[in-house]
Amino acid sequence: MKVFFIGAGPGDPELLTLKAARIIGQCSVCLYAGSLVPVEVVDCAPENARVVDTAPLTLNETHAEIMQAHAKGCLLYTSPSPR
Repeated sequence: MKVFFIGAGPGDPELLTLKAARIIGQCSVCLYAGSLVPVEVVDCAPENARVVDTAPLTLNETHAEIMQAHAKGCLLYTSPSPR
């Protein structure tokens, strides 16, 4: 499993770097902190990707999502989280 932590800057999806958009576009699992990052930032995720807003999740639930992605060998994107 590869994990990419991508900063979303001020949260405007049009300000993502080309590399960030490319990585998100290849990820099978996208975890993002919806309290900090608008869902439009992960709109470029593949149609069949698992996209999860971690804002309402506990740390244990977020960790479970990461472990599940790891077990499947997924490419994972996650936005930085204050937790």
